[in-house]
Amino acid sequence: MRKKITILFIFLLYLYTGCSYAVTFHDDKLTSNVIGVSHSAPGKKLKVIIQKGSQKYTYALRNDGKTDYYPLQLGSGSYSVTALENVSGSQYSVLKSENIDVSVSDKNAVFLQSIQIIDYKSTDPAIKKAKSLGNNDKIYDYIVKNVRYDYNKAATVKAGYYPTINDTFATNKGICYDYASMDAAMLRSIGIPAKLVKGYAKGVDGYHAWNEVLLGGTWYVIDTTYDSAKWGGKAKVSMKKKTSDYQKVYEY
Repeated sequence: MRKKITILFIFLLYLYTGCSYAVTFHDDKLTSNVIGVSHSAPGKKLKVIIQKGSQKYTYALRNDGKTDYYPLQLGSGSYSVTALENVSGSQYSVLKSENIDVSVSDKNAVFLQSIQIIDYKSTDPAIKKAKSLGNNDKIYDYIVKNVRYDYNKAATVKAGYYPTINDTFATNKGICYDYASMDAAMLRSIGIPAKLVKGYAKGVDGYHAWNEVLLGGTWYVIDTTYDSAKWGGKAKVSMKKKTSDYQKVYEY
C-alpha cells in the first residue's frame, strides 16, 4: 500500500511540475524591449512580475494559452521575469522565473510597441481611425471630443482590469485607464512614441492614468480624460500639461 501511495505522489508531483514548465517566455520582440509570456491554466488566476533592481511591475496574465506582451522599459540590464499562479487567497506560487538581459539601443522603441495594456493591431477600428487622422493633435482632439467618462464602470472596476481599445472606441466610454490606453495605441500605431502613465494628478481624485507623448524630441504630459471632462463643460484647456502637476508612479 505504501508503495502505491508513493508512486501516486510522484505522479501527482510530475503533473504539477509539468504544468509549471508549461509556462512559456517568448523573446520574439525582445529587440524592441518587450517580453511575451503564455500559460494555459483554465480557471486559474495568474500574474507576472517583472523586476529590475528595486523597481517592480506586476501584471495580470491570461490563462488561455495566448501570449501577453509586457514592456521592459527600465533600460539596459538584467530583468527578473516571474510567472505565478494563485493558490489561495492572496497567496501565489512561482511557476517559472528567468533572468533576461536587455541591451537597449533605442530607449524610445519600447514606447512604440503593442503590449498587454496597450494592445492593438493594424486592423482595429481605432487604429484605422488614427491613420486617417495622422497626427497627435487630431488624435487628441478626437478622443477629447468623442469619449466620455464612464462613472458606472469606475465604481465597479475590479483589480487586474486592463483596457481593450476596441471596446473604448466602439462605446465612446471609458475610465482614465481606457482613455490613456487608446491614446497611446493610436499614437504608437502612427509612429509617435507614447507612454501610458499611472500616478496622481492635481485636480483629480484618487489614482489616475494619463499619457506622455514624444513631440519634437520632448516628452509632454497629455491628459485626455481630464480635458474631455473640461471640454464637455465647455471649459478651455491646454493640451500640454505642467509636469509639476503630475506625480508619476509607473510608466509603460
